[in-house]
Amino acid sequence: MAATPQPEPKHHHYVQRAYLEGFVDPDYERRRESYLWAYMPEKSPFRQKPERIAKRNYYYCFERDNKRRFDVEHALQQLEDVSLPVLRKLRSSQFDIDPEERLTFAGYMALSYTRVPTFERTINRVTAIHQAMEVERFAANVENLNLMAKEESELTGQEVTADEIRSRFTGGNTVVTQTSREWSLSQMIQVTIMIQQIVFNMRWIFLVAPDGDQGFLTSDNPVSLFDAPHVDIPGTGFLSSPETYLTFPVSRDICLLLKHRARVPQTAARVASAKVREVNKGTILRADTQLYAPFQSQKVQQLLDSVVNARPATKRVLIKKGRVVEE
Repeated sequence: MAATPQPEPKHHHYVQRAYLEGFVDPDYERRRESYLWAYMPEKSPFRQKPERIAKRNYYYCFERDNKRRFDVEHALQQLEDVSLPVLRKLRSSQFDIDPEERLTFAGYMALSYTRVPTFERTINRVTAIHQAMEVERFAANVENLNLMAKEESELTGQEVTADEIRSRFTGGNTVVTQTSREWSLSQMIQVTIMIQQIVFNMRWIFLVAPDGDQGFLTSDNPVSLFDAPHVDIPGTGFLSSPETYLTFPVSRDICLLLKHRARVPQTAARVASAKVREVNKGTILRADTQLYAPFQSQKVQQLLDSVVNARPATKRVLIKKGRVVEE
C-alpha cells in the first residue's frame, strides 16, 4: 500500500522557529519551558512560545493553474535544514567555521533579510513604481500613441486619435500595485542569492554578551542594515557604501556584526553591557512591528512604540494625470 502523503504546512514562519528558540527567557528554560517575550506596538510585552509567533498562513505559497503551490516553502525548509547545524555551532561559541559552513550561514542571513513582510512590501512598491514609470514613458511617446490609436481604430471600426489615447493615461488617477506573490517570491530568491556572496565576503565579528547580562533581542527584521544610503532596489544597500554594516543576533548571548573593509575574515569579542544595549537599540529601530526577547522590559516597549508611531504612513503608487507619484 502506498504511503499516505503528508499534509502541506499551513503556518509559515517568516522568522524561523529554530532561530527564535535562541531567544527564550533563561528563567523559563531552566524550568524546561520554552517562552520568549513578544513585543508589539501599543501592547504590553507578553510571553509566547517560538512556534506560535512570527508566522502567516500559506505565506510562501502562490497560485498557479488554480492550485496552491508549496515549492518555495519546500526550498526554504531545505535551506533551514542545512543551516541548522551551523546555527547551533555558532550558538555554542564554536566560531571556527570552514568556508562551506560560512557560505551556508551567509545564505541563511541573506534569506533572513528577504523572507520577511518588510521585504515583500518593498519589492512590491519598487515593482509598482517601475510599472508606473513604464506607463508614463509609453504615454509620452507619440509613436506609441499613434500606433495604439491605429490598432484600436482598425479593431473597432471607429476612428480613435492619439490625443484620445493620451487622455486615458493623463485624464485621471490610477493606483498601481504589484500583487503577484509568485513574482515577489521569485525576487526574494534572486536577492537572497545576490546578498549571500556579499555577506560571505564581509568581515564577521561575533559579539558575545557578558555573563549575567539580559542579552540580545531580535525582531521581525532580524538583519539590521546601517549606514546604507537610501536606495530603491532591494538588496543593493549591502554594497552601496564601504561604511555599511549590519547586525544579525544569533542568540541571546551572541550577535554577528558584519563590516566591509575586511582585514581578517572573522573574529570574536566579548563586549560590555552598554554595547549589548546599543545593538539592541539598533535592532529595535530596524524592526517592522515585532520584537522577540529573552527578557521583559517596559523601556523596550516604549522605544518600539515611539519608533513605529514616528514612521510616515504607507504611500500608494499612482499615475496622476500622466505622472508617477506616491501619496
